[in-house]
Amino acid sequence: MQEETCKEFKMLTTLIAALSLNVAHAEETAPAPVGETAPEATNPPRFSEMYARKSPAGFDGVRHGFRAGYVYANQAEKTGYLSSPNLFAIGYEAEVRVASGEGLDFIIVPNITLLGLNQGVALPSASALMGLSLFDTFKAGVGANLSPSSDGNWVHMVAAVAFVPAVGKLQLPIAVTYIPSETGDFRVGASVGVNWPKAG
Repeated sequence: MQEETCKEFKMLTTLIAALSLNVAHAEETAPAPVGETAPEATNPPRFSEMYARKSPAGFDGVRHGFRAGYVYANQAEKTGYLSSPNLFAIGYEAEVRVASGEGLDFIIVPNITLLGLNQGVALPSASALMGLSLFDTFKAGVGANLSPSSDGNWVHMVAAVAFVPAVGKLQLPIAVTYIPSETGDFRVGASVGVNWPKAG
């Protein structure tokens, strides 16, 4: 009699242990209640969160640095002090940025450049552009340019686009600019440069 009772007790304890394991497994694999998100199932990040170098909304300081490049000035020989339309350009540029907080920012870009050093002259050129910066990497703007030209006008429109990769805390802007002219005295330029870490 005592031996049968021991067998029944062992069977009972085995059954209880098996039921406990099943309950624990069910709790681990149970889906999250409606309205709650399981820890593993988070929303995928947006494109701007993965790739943008975003900043908090508002004034985001000033970046600035040197620029050097090439400018083709059509009909430049008509000025009398240039012998070729091919001009070396060197200058300094700043960028004031107002961040939206979502990767698309408003920028103001002043620039001062000297043209024609390769021909023994130094023609001043000053520009001020406003535009947009996408993820602080792709930039485009339009504005005004003040410089001498063969058509006798000193005030011109200017448009520019730039790709700005980052290397550590520095930026290495690669830009193309275009100054149109109704008389054919247009200018096209390409430049590279460096921006120091932003200040402000």
